[in-house]
Amino acid sequence: MDADERRQEEELFQSVRDYYSTPESLEFYCDRARNLGLYPPERAMVERFMSPPATVLDVGCGAGREAFELTRMGYSVVGVDVAPALLEQARAIAAELGTDIDFRLGDGKSLDFPDGSFDYVLLITQMIHHVPMHANRVGLLREAGRVLKSEGRILLTYNDHDIAKNHEPWGAGWRSDAEEADELAAAYNILEAGDCFTKDCQGKPSEVFGYGHQLPRKEMEAEVQEAGLSIVERADFHTIEGGEPDEFWKPTRVLVLKAARHCAQRRQIDP
Repeated sequence: MDADERRQEEELFQSVRDYYSTPESLEFYCDRARNLGLYPPERAMVERFMSPPATVLDVGCGAGREAFELTRMGYSVVGVDVAPALLEQARAIAAELGTDIDFRLGDGKSLDFPDGSFDYVLLITQMIHHVPMHANRVGLLREAGRVLKSEGRILLTYNDHDIAKNHEPWGAGWRSDAEEADELAAAYNILEAGDCFTKDCQGKPSEVFGYGHQLPRKEMEAEVQEAGLSIVERADFHTIEGGEPDEFWKPTRVLVLKAARHCAQRRQIDP
């Protein structure tokens, strides 16, 4: 990668930092960190695939919504995020709640922890979509496997673009910022198929474009394999709670992973 490509790469990472530092983002994520806890499919995922007490690394922790609830459930949590403004809010909310959680700045390209540090690594809230470039996503997955204990598990969630592209409200239909986003994308020659930009923040317009990458299932699972991880279980938010499927979560998939060197018999469910 030459100097100009490295500059473009850093600009993409910076767009993610800026996008998650807007007033709209801070208001949305801080409100949920204080008041929401886990979404029902997230709680079902945690109860199904995790067991306290255990150590957890939450990559893409944001303002701490998941970390605070996991702490209440008996886990010892460390949070890592790329956006300093969100981490500042997470620390402030932790002080309000009297909760001792270690929140650290990091982009996931390297994780500042020794090998085998955690029972679980969480790559949830679809954070993988905001990691620019194939090599960086694979690098993040490798790092997650490196800091995982020998019998540990990685929980990863992503929106399967093969479903999301035709599914409201996730679909890639008309957007008021589409033309401007296309003009921005034209300034980069390192973009990959599936890369995009948006100003939409949880349904509210923002002033800042943030980078995203659309991941169909085949691509996501290929990156997992390239990172030296093995899929031990599959699930989806659409049906994970049981009972009536929740259509809103239809594109959201769960992969439970472990490092290939520890892989025994695979068990795959809910394809």
